[in-house]
Amino acid sequence: MNIDISVVIATHNQLARLRLVLCGLAGQHFPKERFEIIVVDDGCTDGTDAMLAAEYPDVHVVPMRPNVGRCRARNAGVEQARGALVAFLDGDALPHPDWLDSLWEEWERGGRQRYLCGFMYSLPLIEYLPDPQQVVFDQERTPSVLADFLLINQEQVLITEDQIRRDFASIHARAQEGGYPFDELKAMQDQVVELNAAHPDSPVGFLGFYPHNSAVPRQAFCEVGGFAADIPFSEGWDLAYRLQRAGVGPGFARYALTYHLYHYHEFSDPSKLADEQRTRDQAIDYMVRENRDPKLRMIELWRAGIWPDPLIPDALVLRDLLHFHERYSEVQSDEMNEIEAVLMRHPARAA
Repeated sequence: MNIDISVVIATHNQLARLRLVLCGLAGQHFPKERFEIIVVDDGCTDGTDAMLAAEYPDVHVVPMRPNVGRCRARNAGVEQARGALVAFLDGDALPHPDWLDSLWEEWERGGRQRYLCGFMYSLPLIEYLPDPQQVVFDQERTPSVLADFLLINQEQVLITEDQIRRDFASIHARAQEGGYPFDELKAMQDQVVELNAAHPDSPVGFLGFYPHNSAVPRQAFCEVGGFAADIPFSEGWDLAYRLQRAGVGPGFARYALTYHLYHYHEFSDPSKLADEQRTRDQAIDYMVRENRDPKLRMIELWRAGIWPDPLIPDALVLRDLLHFHERYSEVQSDEMNEIEAVLMRHPARAA
């Protein structure tokens, strides 16, 4: 039987979480003979290679030495793929048992002419656990109140392989909507749902595409050149934008669910937040320059509708994706020049 779907996972030192992701893939309801799993070991030094060889010998492993970054790693995985549809997961994205079924059903429904965005949840209680199957944590990094909670409520916190196999509903019950446990990320996903319902072929549909949980026709992926190796952030948006330009429209697989096996992020350091903001801006600069579409700069106006920015005039802010859809379709070049002038003078770009 032919392989229909190639699941590509690029991973770097995520052994404990990757083990759970692979357990989730082993429990897929989609026929096992119709999909393959490709793990790109992107310079892992934590024993990932040994774990894969011992526990998942049927997984196709693509070793990358040294570490090449997630975009090049994913591209290397797709080079080895045999399926007509390539489904992307991150090494910390636990798939629901119906994940592949839902992706395939939506792809077939769309005539196999669409890329697909899945629906993301997060599991924030395991943030401080290096291994979600064990209550072992960094005493200095973990707040004492949370440490006590983790120790007392282990059954409500841990994510185990046995749970994935036997009681996935209990995992879903503790999950939060959104790829990260923040209201802003839930709002972004809610807006993607609204946009898809109102305008399924929207020119800004690419903003719902995240490689964490997504799928792309393999032939179209190769034809547009895959992920841009040099983009510093938002590589999914850039890829989906180029796919749309090539005639591959957006699709939304509402029931293709993944659960972010959340891990520690240093969001409390203002300097790191500022660095991330600059990286996001650089990614938009890249998309504008490489795709020669100044209107992509309007992503910053949409972002300001989610994370308010007092330095962007209220009259320019896009309140949601439906508003973005309207403005993207109607904005004229002279107005876009004025918008770009305002955004390029933003102090964050001069920092």
